[in-house]
Amino acid sequence: MSRKLESALTGEEPKPKSKYPALLHLLLFAFLLLPSCNLAPKYLVPQPKLPTEFKTSGPWRTAKPRDDAHKGNWWSLFGDARLNALMKQAEAGSPTLELAAHRVTEAKALARADRANLFPFLTLNGSANRSRGSGNMQFQFAGGRTRNVFGSTLDFDYELDFWGKLRNQSSAGLARAESEQSDYQNALLGLQSELAMNYFALRAQDAQIALLKRTVALRKKTVDLARTRFAQGDIAQIDVAQAETDMAATEAEAIGLEKRRAELEHAIALLLGTTPSQFNQPAHEISGAPPSIPSSVPSDLLERRPDIAAAERQMAALNAEIGVAKAALFPSVSLGLTGGTQTSYFWKLADAPSRVWGLGPAAIEWPLLRGGGVRANIEATKARYDQSAASYKNTVLSAVRDAEDALSGLSILKRQSAAQDVTVASASKALELAQKRYDSGLVAYYEVLDAQRTMLRSEQEATRIQGERFLAAVLLIKALGGGW
Repeated sequence: MSRKLESALTGEEPKPKSKYPALLHLLLFAFLLLPSCNLAPKYLVPQPKLPTEFKTSGPWRTAKPRDDAHKGNWWSLFGDARLNALMKQAEAGSPTLELAAHRVTEAKALARADRANLFPFLTLNGSANRSRGSGNMQFQFAGGRTRNVFGSTLDFDYELDFWGKLRNQSSAGLARAESEQSDYQNALLGLQSELAMNYFALRAQDAQIALLKRTVALRKKTVDLARTRFAQGDIAQIDVAQAETDMAATEAEAIGLEKRRAELEHAIALLLGTTPSQFNQPAHEISGAPPSIPSSVPSDLLERRPDIAAAERQMAALNAEIGVAKAALFPSVSLGLTGGTQTSYFWKLADAPSRVWGLGPAAIEWPLLRGGGVRANIEATKARYDQSAASYKNTVLSAVRDAEDALSGLSILKRQSAAQDVTVASASKALELAQKRYDSGLVAYYEVLDAQRTMLRSEQEATRIQGERFLAAVLLIKALGGGW
């Protein structure tokens, strides 16, 4: 019996043949075809031509980012409880670090948004409408009547990723999120190293101030003794004047150093995320020597540098974006499916006769004529990738230079410190001899003053070199990505 005859006998409309199996077959075919095409170039990390070893010491091999390796609390190598406490406070309160953390959160959220485009979108829509049509319109059915329309639909939309555009967008977003994470680690390392350098510079300044204050105390005794001897007629008044002048000059120099100390203290307060009025670091002279480094520092420690990892991840993101740009040369295909209910009676929303469905819109967009804009965008994207490759190479070379500078600095400063210790000992011996000669009446007092000044300058230089050694140790730790 035909479908039309069956309808005439039963008085029922024939049910149309379902189109869902054909739709399911189409979707299955699309899913099987999706992974088959990716227009992004194969990503290869460039291998810059680098030396086989550090000039100072240690073997070398091509850098491969390994910034996720655990570095530990490298500042604990200095064995300073005050520095340890400041590091914790800075990590918790630094606004610079907080800003970097928010950027990481933003980049991760954007990466998730890019990945969401790989999946179908399902939207629930609901509507309610009451309207009256005109009764004076030609060929209008039920004109002049008021009616209600209630509807509820689920809309399914899916873009078929034939050319890998969405996959490459997702890959680029993920790489940028990883780059921001590396930037955060770089900001953290920069914060820690800057805090450590300011802290040791402050301690070196305290040592310089303490040295001058001790010298001023000795000069006061010398002035008192000179005044006594002048009163007794043993020395001339010029000797007293010279002693007083030298004491006043030393005292003025000590006061001048307090300005630099205050600036260092304020800089530390900023790194901690507080105001200078809320932070005070008691005077604490620098002493001892920085932690010794291994006899051979392996250059693969450079791989832990977060700036190298960030530069490499930027390359990966731009490489994926080349695939996104190339996909614009080909048609974009999207499928749509909608289903739900529609009725004029709210209580009949769930009834079978109220059901509605539709296949579409199915959209195909193919940019056939864009005035060369698509190819120009591809060329620009490739140029951005080439720029990032050059930037990556420069970052690696700069890392090698930073490590070389720090290694050579530590080595040279260690030798210079040993030589300066000999200078201090010799200046102390010369001052002792000059004082004896003056007491014996063999020389004028200016010879004693000259020996005192030489002694003071040699001690100041020894203190400065000691502080420089601590700063060089921090710079080496930073150059190697944190610790060794």
